[in-house]
Amino acid sequence: MSLNKLLLAALACLPVLSNALQQDWQQEMTILSDRAEIDRRAGTVIYEGNVVLTQGTLKIEAERLLILRDGDVLEKAVAEGSPARYEQEIEPGKPVTHAHGNRIDYYTADRRITLRGDAELEQDGNVFSGDTITYDMNTETVKASGNKANENIGQTTEDGRIKVVIQPQKAPETP
Repeated sequence: MSLNKLLLAALACLPVLSNALQQDWQQEMTILSDRAEIDRRAGTVIYEGNVVLTQGTLKIEAERLLILRDGDVLEKAVAEGSPARYEQEIEPGKPVTHAHGNRIDYYTADRRITLRGDAELEQDGNVFSGDTITYDMNTETVKASGNKANENIGQTTEDGRIKVVIQPQKAPETP
């Protein structure tokens, strides 16, 4: 089977990855990579080499992307890279959320991402960085933790703690 046919078969058996924006999940998903491996029985698809996944405002870039399904239901996507990158407009009219980490776990049903290793999440100029960051899109909550055992990971401080930069509120404009 040629690589093009393999990729088309993988796309045909995958449901949508994102439902952050209503129109995102209604759009087609495109995955570009150098290689792909499909195991229908295990419900996995592995893409390797310059992987770029796009669907609406969602974009994931990675060296390796693993898609896990249970039947027709997409359970999880795992992106790995140095770093793997994620971006998406979570709500219409709000700035795009950007994130990166050595590993990104995207839990589709829960609408949650977990970033690990050199992790950073940026929303509207506010930045969270540490060893592990979990972002819940439903509740718009962020949990971050550092890594005291390895002080050189990400933007953790010298003592392994997390770092948060919050932008000041903008003054109301006067006419």
